[in-house]
Amino acid sequence: MIDTLIRNVTIVDGTGEAGRAGDVGIAGDRIACVGDAPAGARLEVDGTGLTAAPGFIDIHTHSDFSLLIDGRGASALYQGVTTQVNGNCGISAFPVGPEGAYLGVFESARLRDVIRLEWDSASGYFAALEAQGLGINSAFFTGHGAVRQAIMGQSVETPTRVEMEAMQGLVARQMEEGALGLSTGLTYVPGSYARTEEIIALAAATAPYGGIYATHMRNYTAAIMAAVEESITIGREAGVPVHLSHITPCPPATGSAGALLDRLERAEAEGLDVTAETEFYATGSTSMRSLLPPWALVGGNEAMVERLRQPEMRARMWGEIQAKGSELGGSTKTVLMQYGQWEKLWLGNCAVNAGMTGRTFAEIGKVRGKHPFEAICDILIEEGGAVSFYGEDKANADIDRLAQGRLCGVGSDGLALAEDGPLAGEREHPRCYGGMAYLIRTMVRERKVMPLEKLIQKVTAFPAARMRLKDRGALREGALADVVVFDAEGITDRATIEHPCRYSEGVRWAFVNGAAVIAEGRTTGARPGRVLRRETAA
Repeated sequence: MIDTLIRNVTIVDGTGEAGRAGDVGIAGDRIACVGDAPAGARLEVDGTGLTAAPGFIDIHTHSDFSLLIDGRGASALYQGVTTQVNGNCGISAFPVGPEGAYLGVFESARLRDVIRLEWDSASGYFAALEAQGLGINSAFFTGHGAVRQAIMGQSVETPTRVEMEAMQGLVARQMEEGALGLSTGLTYVPGSYARTEEIIALAAATAPYGGIYATHMRNYTAAIMAAVEESITIGREAGVPVHLSHITPCPPATGSAGALLDRLERAEAEGLDVTAETEFYATGSTSMRSLLPPWALVGGNEAMVERLRQPEMRARMWGEIQAKGSELGGSTKTVLMQYGQWEKLWLGNCAVNAGMTGRTFAEIGKVRGKHPFEAICDILIEEGGAVSFYGEDKANADIDRLAQGRLCGVGSDGLALAEDGPLAGEREHPRCYGGMAYLIRTMVRERKVMPLEKLIQKVTAFPAARMRLKDRGALREGALADVVVFDAEGITDRATIEHPCRYSEGVRWAFVNGAAVIAEGRTTGARPGRVLRRETAA
């Protein structure tokens, strides 16, 4: 017996082939039929004028802690996302050492107050997620930042032999418990302290388990090609596949998308397994701490705040930023400060200064009667370092070129939130609420970068294959029933920098493992999502 039958819908199955008219049937947690369906079902959905596709898979997200606070994943569901890949950029909820969880760039007063740690490794974290229930599926990398902090704290030193062995053991344990592989954030503390040899040794610890190395590289600006080469070297020496995270180039490397894609093709010709994804907003977001020279962050937030209180330290920081910009390390968006483009930097998620969220630092500087850099330093002090920002440092031409690459996918770099509940006050980047709806609106309908069928393949089959998510990413008989039914001409984002907490519109139905999580355009409250543990080595 078919449980749900979606009638008279345009089927876009994830293969990239042209859409076709037909029906989609769901029985239990599997797709029972695609095409012509027999009569009779417990629930029939009229799909006239709508498109059915595999549930969208966001290949690069950061919901590790937000799903723990609110497992519904509402902002993701309203954009058609049924599966996220988390634990990226070296930031994961596991392992946990004496200093507690590694929050990385997502530290906020809310997270510090709400999170109650009851685990020390992946299995305990997964159990906590499953106990509360998930509205979406989620797979996880082990973050290098979490591993390093668990063993070495925020040390700038090279690990000793004993420390390295302990980190390798931690990585192996996370793999045994279901992690996908190792991720790094090599512009963030403490990842920025690690030498290439350290990353090779830790990535190699995932190789016996079929691990993947996903990396927020060491540079995305002038030295982006050198950072790509380092990443490829790590994969070659460790014996693991490599996935380059949000590879979009930033000034002065703007315009180099073609060269990046060529390097992926050459790596494949060399017998290496290297892929990438591009984010799709020209504006990004991260911790405001990352706008400072890396040395200013040594010792944690308290030490950073103390340095910021000293005028001579501020002067040194600003001098280095003016001289080197993002080549100092840290955020690529430091270049916007170097170029004096304060109108391209906005205040993001914070507590004390929440009323200023969404305003540019050109405006904030005028309001405070200070140079914009001084305003940034003051706000970091006031927020205790727990504050984010937005910055526009990418070009749509590069994003579009990368998205068309055979070895390159697309990912939001966002996290699952909700307009109501415990996360309602989190004013993160609009990608958290807009995401895939923004992608379809801009790339398919407005800029006409690729047809809908090709884009659907990029957010279904591509991430499922790359991350080895078995039986997902396709509308075919026998596959797991993650399905999204949407208005292809009407799906759109509503979130903006000024108003980032607005759900997308146009998704009429969504199913996760066969259960309806959106019905008639509204979330159902169901939590049929699963933690997707690593499959055995391919």
